[in-house]
Formats: sequence, C-alpha cells, structure tokens
Amino acid sequence: MTGQYPTVPRRFALVRYLDGNDTQVVIAWGMELPDGSAVSLNAEGQAIAVCSRAGHCELIHNAELVWIDGDLGDSAADKSS
Repeated sequence: MTGQYPTVPRRFALVRYLDGNDTQVVIAWGMELPDGSAVSLNAEGQAIAVCSRAGHCELIHNAELVWIDGDLGDSAADKSS
C-alpha cells in the first residue's frame, strides 16, 4: 500500500424536523464503512442498526441522512491536501 491511503469511514447524522419548524434534530448518527455497509447509533450511543448501506439506516430510523464528511473521511482528506 505504499503511496496509497486506506479508505476511512464516512460519518453521517440522521435527522428529523421539529413539527412546524425547519430546525433539524439529530436522532442518530453513524459511519459508512469502506465496504459500503453502515452502522448507526441512537443519541444515547446504543447500536441500532448494521445495514448493507447508509441509506438503509435512513429508512430504519425514519429520518433524513445528512453526510458530515465529504467524499473522503477527515483522515484521508487531510493527507491529500
């Protein structure tokens, strides 16, 4: 792996909107793993779902998926600059 950076997990939040308001409330968060699967945890830090992809976590939580990281996770992005 000389000269290459390992793929790092991408973080996401799962949010819902307050009734009658545009304010998002984070109800869970998670990570998309290098193989594309994802794990999500509720606000109390309990594992809720292990999914084949992040979009499935969105469905399980009945929430909107919001990516925290861009195309690269923070570690890989730092090394590429």
